[in-house]
Amino acid sequence: MGRAAALLVGQQPPPGQWGQPQADPYGQQQQPGQWGQPATDPYGQQPPQADPYGQQPPPGQWGQQPDPWGQQAPGQWGQQPAAYPPPRQGTNGFAIASLIFGVLGGILLSVIFGIVALSQVKRKNQGGKGLAIGGLALSGVWLLAIVSFAVIATINTANDTDDPSTSLADGNDVNVQQLAPGQCLNGLREGSAIRDLPVVPCTQPHEGEVFAVFELPGGGFPGDEEVAKQAEDGCVDRLQSNAPKAAEDPTVEIYFLHPTRSSWRLGDQGVTCVAMSSTGKVTGSIND
Repeated sequence: MGRAAALLVGQQPPPGQWGQPQADPYGQQQQPGQWGQPATDPYGQQPPQADPYGQQPPPGQWGQQPDPWGQQAPGQWGQQPAAYPPPRQGTNGFAIASLIFGVLGGILLSVIFGIVALSQVKRKNQGGKGLAIGGLALSGVWLLAIVSFAVIATINTANDTDDPSTSLADGNDVNVQQLAPGQCLNGLREGSAIRDLPVVPCTQPHEGEVFAVFELPGGGFPGDEEVAKQAEDGCVDRLQSNAPKAAEDPTVEIYFLHPTRSSWRLGDQGVTCVAMSSTGKVTGSIND
């Protein structure tokens, strides 16, 4: 008869009885509600380990770093401290002098001191710029006033020279080279070089009246006697043509002014003819 074949490997122990009880390789399972509770250390209780990174900062301070630039007040980032200019080193003396001379009319000194002051106040950090400018302005005013006065005086002089009636009315002295017919004169004399004569209105007492003015021929000076002869002949001829009534009056005498050697060299060849009365001063014109 055949037999059943079977392989006997060994008797299996009942569950949980294989050798000594084995520890759970994953550790004892936690009971419900105990997750996170550390298991019993099989090697004994370990001492608490120090934090290798040091004590952690309290909540809300993670990543807070000290300000390496120092604490800044709000709104002051990048703000530089205010820079103040150095104090003024007094008032420039040239500026003061420029103003003083500007007030007194010292134009040249005021301008010089004013320019020097303007060049120094900035370089030396001094005050007085306004004083220097004021001195220069006053110098300009003085200069303008002087120029205006000179122009007005020149115009008035020219008007007096060109208009014989002005000298006649004012009774001023007139240069003998600027006398004109119709002017009445005083201060007539002989034998001297006369430059000016007082002109008065013909209605007032006067010594003579200009009735003609003419020029002698040019060229070299012919001599005092020849000049006097030419002047006398020219005046006699012109009295008859310019004042025929005076030419018939026996009391009328001729007085003439002629150039000298020195005035001839300066271009003077003019002759002035004057009618005088042998009885003294008269009033009125020789043509009345």
